Amino acid sequence: MEDVVAAKKELDAGTSFTAVVEKYSTCPSKNNQGDLGWMPEGTVQSLMGETVSRNDKGKIIGPLHSQYGYHILMISDIEVEKIPGPFTADTPMLEVNQKFSDAHTLLFKKFQIGLPVSGYKKEETIGSICRAQNKSVEEILNFLHTEFSDKHIAVITPEELDVKLQTGKTNPALLDIREAWERDICKIEGAKFITKDNCETLINSLEKDREIVLIDWKQDRSPSFLRWLRQKGFENVKCLEGGIDAWADRIDSRLNRYDIDEDDGYRYEDIFEEHENSH
Repeated sequence: MEDVVAAKKELDAGTSFTAVVEKYSTCPSKNNQGDLGWMPEGTVQSLMGETVSRNDKGKIIGPLHSQYGYHILMISDIEVEKIPGPFTADTPMLEVNQKFSDAHTLLFKKFQIGLPVSGYKKEETIGSICRAQNKSVEEILNFLHTEFSDKHIAVITPEELDVKLQTGKTNPALLDIREAWERDICKIEGAKFITKDNCETLINSLEKDREIVLIDWKQDRSPSFLRWLRQKGFENVKCLEGGIDAWADRIDSRLNRYDIDEDDGYRYEDIFEEHENSH
């Protein structure tokens, strides 16, 4: 406790963070000037107790106390992850409307960017509209791509998947993203169970162009995982429509079906981390 108080006083007096790390740190990151690597935005928000913005670069957090001791953190950099999608800063607003009819409603609700009475002109783009409205192009693009992905989730019906598996003409990779207790109740033969521990190894073993089918309970979690895989470069990913519950109902009646009561504190295992990161 005495060390962390002394360290904070030196930081407040203008001593550099790296100098304070060198003097006080007992963390293995000391060998790398205290660099802990990138943290998800949600983790940093929980530490700070508030949202993170670009203005927080250089901000000191702490002292904090955990089971491992006392900590002082500094946000050395902030990076907003780019969400892949069909739009760029140069995409005309007319094209945005053609590809994504809900875009204008969503932009107004989120950013108060209204559709002009006379409509957009041919030369107006996402970038030009953002500059005119003093909005971040990067933030607008990420928002549009996330919403577009949410509303354009690729699915495969249980019947379609059954045909593929029965004929053997294609070899889709079945990834089961449920929790272990769910898998003990029922499973699709040949599906690979993906967890926090084997996630990286399993994903790296798959070809980027291979068809991937995600299996969850009732297609409730798979859309988020699909978007994450797309960010990793996997384009041929589909969600099993209705999840394993629909498969048991319409294809394999031998499988046990089950319900989940969210009031009992149910949650999925955290297989992947969310999009925006801070360092």
